[in-house]
Amino acid sequence: MKRLMRLTVAAAMALLAAPVTATSSQASVWDTGPVVVTRDVTPTPRVVDLRVREHTHFDRITIDLHGKVPGYRTRYVRTLRYDGSGNPVPLRGRKFIEFVVIPARAHNASGSVYEGPVLRQYHLPTLRGVALTGDFEGQVSFGFSLRSKQQFRVSERHSPNVLRIDLHH
Repeated sequence: MKRLMRLTVAAAMALLAAPVTATSSQASVWDTGPVVVTRDVTPTPRVVDLRVREHTHFDRITIDLHGKVPGYRTRYVRTLRYDGSGNPVPLRGRKFIEFVVIPARAHNASGSVYEGPVLRQYHLPTLRGVALTGDFEGQVSFGFSLRSKQQFRVSERHSPNVLRIDLHH
């Protein structure tokens, strides 16, 4: 009996330590751990805008898409860096979240299609800044700076297609 209990506790702890791999309906849970949603969509969707808004209990970041809703991964990181160069992103804040949209692009043959902020500071309850950190090799990356480590949730909306990142106050 003790062995069974130890195995159960060990299995539960392993599940808690693993990154969340979620479907779209599971991805809207408040947490601070990594979230990974994989989705292979064609043609590659385009990231065209990013909007920020304060709500009563959370700050919301909305990423506008043209095309199907792709996969994404998000996690807290020690520092934000630009894709390719590895240079640090100059955003003020105490905690940082990396958000990567995969597969995606923010350009077409004529150039950039992204119209959102490339680097912008905010003075919201949780969100301090947003940066477009990369549009490289089939993925579009963003960095978010926060006042402090807070729970977040990611959700999707269709028609129009968007990804939402809510940062709890």
